[in-house]
Amino acid sequence: MAEFVLRGGQRLKTFAPMRYRGNGIAGEGIIKDLSLSGSYIIGNTPVSVGMVLVLEIFVPGDPELLLIDRATVKWAKGSKFGVDFDALQPKVAERITKLISTLVETQHGSSSSGYTPGDT
Repeated sequence: MAEFVLRGGQRLKTFAPMRYRGNGIAGEGIIKDLSLSGSYIIGNTPVSVGMVLVLEIFVPGDPELLLIDRATVKWAKGSKFGVDFDALQPKVAERITKLISTLVETQHGSSSSGYTPGDT
């Protein structure tokens, strides 16, 4: 099986339910893009650029929440917004790395049909 090396800026498109709160607001949403440096979120409560949020991510198949205690909103457009993770605790960074690696292996390693993207 091929070994996947996770680059610092690598993002994984995924869909995971989550909650966010900060500055007197609380909302729920979906993580659509996840990396060690940040994520793209679709939420049900508007946020503003510069807000600092706490994120609680419900990782599929894992009973423990992934808690990111400091994420700064970098852009917001309607219900969509992007956050940067300010200073991930080593344990949280390790969980995100493992999660992304597992999902990459699942998504790219499960095809044993010989199909290569771009084949017709």
